[in-house]
Amino acid sequence: MLESKWGLRFVALILALFMFLSVNDVFDNMFNDDGENPESQMIEGVPVELQYDKENYYVSGAPSEVNVQLFGNNSNVKRLQTTRDFSVALDLRNREVGEYEEHFTVEGLPENVTAEVVPQTANVNIQDLVTRTFEVQAEVSESRVGPNHQISEVNVTPSTVTVMGGESEMNRIQYVRATLNDSSRITEDRVEEAEVSVFDSQFNKLDVRIDPTDVRVEISVDERSKEVPVEYEVNGEVADGHTLEDVKLNYENVTVFGSEEVLANIDSVNVEVNVDGMENSETKDIEMDLPEDVSKTEPAVLQAEIEITEN
Repeated sequence: MLESKWGLRFVALILALFMFLSVNDVFDNMFNDDGENPESQMIEGVPVELQYDKENYYVSGAPSEVNVQLFGNNSNVKRLQTTRDFSVALDLRNREVGEYEEHFTVEGLPENVTAEVVPQTANVNIQDLVTRTFEVQAEVSESRVGPNHQISEVNVTPSTVTVMGGESEMNRIQYVRATLNDSSRITEDRVEEAEVSVFDSQFNKLDVRIDPTDVRVEISVDERSKEVPVEYEVNGEVADGHTLEDVKLNYENVTVFGSEEVLANIDSVNVEVNVDGMENSETKDIEMDLPEDVSKTEPAVLQAEIEITEN
């Protein structure tokens, strides 16, 4: 009878322990560390750290970014999706000159998270490092310049950059350009920052290192202008008993400003000097007959010195 009671008590203890463990998800925790469902997330645009001897070699063909598929504990995967607290490396430190297919490695993951890099491998070309100096050219699009202005000078600072790469890429270099990203209208002198890029003869961008990567571009502009002669005509008659002896303008030529099209149609500036009824010598301001699209003239005003004598 006693043995039977102890047997029942043992069975009851086992059942109570089982129910306790089930209610508290202990069995789930044994198979899933945090009791959470496994998670899978794709992290896009993860930077790739190239590990190689940068003083002696140059590597081409490796992507700058990859996608990483994370698998594992739900909370850790969600956290890594936000913090990106891991890194992707392509370790070429034990490689010499040649072409290789190498696997990416993911570093900094917690124990309950695994990862798969997309793509899994990269085809890279390791070459001896070649270093050369090139002059930087900056081209400013004429479409950015206002119709009444023209580019007078473009200066780049620094004027040269150091380009580093494999010999095959370096031998293809034809153009080293400062690319201006600003598209705003230029109507006065200005300074812009520009990124330097290197191209081959077909304007394909080359996979090289550039130092510095950015330069300062100073753009100087002038107003479009044209110097033309002044032609005058005397209108009217001086008062009776007086004689018009002479008319002199203070400028024989004036500079007109405007668009290229407007200036092409101007060969001279015509003015009228009205002496009708005048009895005395004097100096008068004279209006210039100009097309509406002329923005200004230098000088802005002409003067006529009129000499009259009494008979």
